Amino acid sequence: MNIKKATALLSLAVFLIAVLFGCAKSADFDNKNNNIAIITKGSDSNFWNDMKNGAMSAANEYNVNITFEGPENEEDYKTQNKMIENAISSNAGVIILSAIDFEKNAAATQKAIDNGIKVITVDSDVDVNGKELFIGTNNIEAGKKAAKQVVDLCKEQKSINIGIVNYGANTENGKERLKGFSDYIDEIDNAKIVDTVNIESNKESATAGAEELLKNHEQINVLIGFNEWSTLGVAYAIKESNLNDKVFGIGFDSNVNCVNMLESGEIDTLIVQNPFSMGYTSVSKASEILSGKKPQTNTIETDTYVVTRKNMFSPDIQKILFSFNESSN
Repeated sequence: MNIKKATALLSLAVFLIAVLFGCAKSADFDNKNNNIAIITKGSDSNFWNDMKNGAMSAANEYNVNITFEGPENEEDYKTQNKMIENAISSNAGVIILSAIDFEKNAAATQKAIDNGIKVITVDSDVDVNGKELFIGTNNIEAGKKAAKQVVDLCKEQKSINIGIVNYGANTENGKERLKGFSDYIDEIDNAKIVDTVNIESNKESATAGAEELLKNHEQINVLIGFNEWSTLGVAYAIKESNLNDKVFGIGFDSNVNCVNMLESGEIDTLIVQNPFSMGYTSVSKASEILSGKKPQTNTIETDTYVVTRKNMFSPDIQKILFSFNESSN
């Protein structure tokens, strides 16, 4: 073989290797950019189902692939960390995360960011550097809204004695709701927080915690729960103790049982978030990020609504309480 022919063959080989490598990189890029991993705090609640419906709607509209998963209970940060690790291994382009624990989910999430995966936090934040944005409720303001409702409901009461049923002690949105609530109540002369319990996010634990508060502090005339499960506990404790006429119940989110008990009197006010909007917005923003568009803000706030027996049947509130379901179309 002459030198000229050998050189030509070598050049062709180099060219083919470059083309193949470039195609492999391109395929990997396309695969990564089409894969959005959504990891929530839990999987067994109306809230996460509504968020999933919103995410699926956006995925269809923006033509992106999503996975949607969460641990069986909302305290299991270890399983959530494994889900984050799996998303890293599967070459996700974006992780959308609702963190169980602000600190204990941080290392796994930071690893994802350090590996070039874009991270959006939704509903509950995590202690990392370099995430793209947070989407969710302004939880301090939501806590203040709940406190205003307490004061309004108890305006005929000589004193306002509050029992709080909260969830994960190191979950960021729960901490913020408690802060907003407490800051507002601290300014009310005849109001005080009598006691607080932290529960696991299930009906049994929440009901037991609420019943414990009512048993240990007979002066309590307000019970408040700061998430869907704690609200269920408040409602069932009031119902089982026959205290509808003596204790005001306030809670968060729109579990169908809570809505029924708002109508029947065990619950007096619900602070209702918009998980459908959280799911839809997070996927739409993930799609934009993957197309190379940088977010113009680091926080997108979704709405909250104060729902009472007076307004619960209005058309606008009905749309919030009974959100769009993908399967109904």
